[in-house]
Amino acid sequence: MPLITASKTKNIIFDLGGVLLNINPLLSLLELEKISGISQEELITKLASEQIFKKFETGSLDSAQFRRELCRIINTSASDSEIDRIWNKLILDIPVHRVNLLKELRENYKVYMLSNTNSIHFDYYSREFVENYGINLVDLFDHVYVSHEIGIHKPDTGIYTFVLENASIKASETVFIDDSLANIEAAEQLGIAGIHITNGRDVTSFFENGILR
Repeated sequence: MPLITASKTKNIIFDLGGVLLNINPLLSLLELEKISGISQEELITKLASEQIFKKFETGSLDSAQFRRELCRIINTSASDSEIDRIWNKLILDIPVHRVNLLKELRENYKVYMLSNTNSIHFDYYSREFVENYGINLVDLFDHVYVSHEIGIHKPDTGIYTFVLENASIKASETVFIDDSLANIEAAEQLGIAGIHITNGRDVTSFFENGILR
């Protein structure tokens, strides 16, 4: 496991959901349960067996195909706007103290975002961010990497290799922050130091005055 050496760190890669963006997937699941009449447990099984979310997050399905496939799986007819409303229900907010952290870090590091996400969510939280803060979310980073554009899904090590090569950065000088242990372990295989967000700990606690602790 690569050790974090603050003095050698030049690049910080952030996951989005569960790290910077507060989310609650249960909220979308509850809405799907309401419109379909299918229990949460059965929905989880059905959706997992179809791998619909992974397909959407790797670009195998576009937004129109995702909506159609979701309606098929839950055997329910719903408008595009209703599916989007339900699908976006899980997205909460990016608190101002995390926004301020990213601004501070840009003075000392190259800062990147690497997220398993999809076009409907990306458009929604990007729009919400502009409405709340008056700036574009992507402008807080040196570059934003999203799985549905890259075509690879964390924890596939290929997505980390892509980021390192595309950004022209070294694994030994990079820290990756994620709330999934599997994602952290995959990054560490390539020599990237990982920080695993657990037990509701806020990502800002790992920094002080715009510097990695």
